[in-house]
Amino acid sequence: MKKKLLSFVIIGFMVFGLTGCGSNSAQPNSTGTNTSSGSNTNKNSAVELEKNITSSGAITDLGKLIVFVTNSNKVAVDMEIEVEFYDANGVIVGSDSEDLRAVGAGAEIAVDMWSTPSSFDNYKIYVDVEQTNEISYFDKVELVHNNNGEEIAAQVKNNSDDTIEYITVSVVYYQGDKVVGYDDGIEVDVKSGRSANFTLYYPYNSDYRDIKFDTYKVFVNEAFSYNW
Repeated sequence: MKKKLLSFVIIGFMVFGLTGCGSNSAQPNSTGTNTSSGSNTNKNSAVELEKNITSSGAITDLGKLIVFVTNSNKVAVDMEIEVEFYDANGVIVGSDSEDLRAVGAGAEIAVDMWSTPSSFDNYKIYVDVEQTNEISYFDKVELVHNNNGEEIAAQVKNNSDDTIEYITVSVVYYQGDKVVGYDDGIEVDVKSGRSANFTLYYPYNSDYRDIKFDTYKVFVNEAFSYNW
């Protein structure tokens, strides 16, 4: 999701910790960072949560970094993803960040770093998490999608009894094992029994010509309501 679309939903506080590393020629894993739990009675410790967060990165044909994060915890977490970009001499050339709320237990998400610099040699991924205070509906939504020959049509059905305030999705396109493109979308106030519908566009190059892809994967990044 683009931060300009999500700036109105980002609240809370951030905690910082352990780093992971990557480069524009590889996709290494990194672990989550320091965490703190929400107001739940049975709080999960920072150490236990960070053991179950993994991340990796990939560069698209447009030069954008896509960060993949898996929450293998049994609880939903709020997540801040930060990336620092460096040149071959270890000098920082840029940075970017993305915030997500109530990422579900067992969920894998994919987000792009919109402000990826045009030139860099390597990068570091930081993932800071804490147990969420929000209401996660990851186990109450159903994702279906279809490649209709012009774009990816995706639908996330709300199977809960409540209105879900925010549902965000992303799609990652592949040629073989290589990531070649990305798109995302957001829908708000999805009523019980209704669906959030998304049009996810094919990847394109710097000349705005379509990039060929073999396969794609759609991710539900968020499905939550604020616990106010």
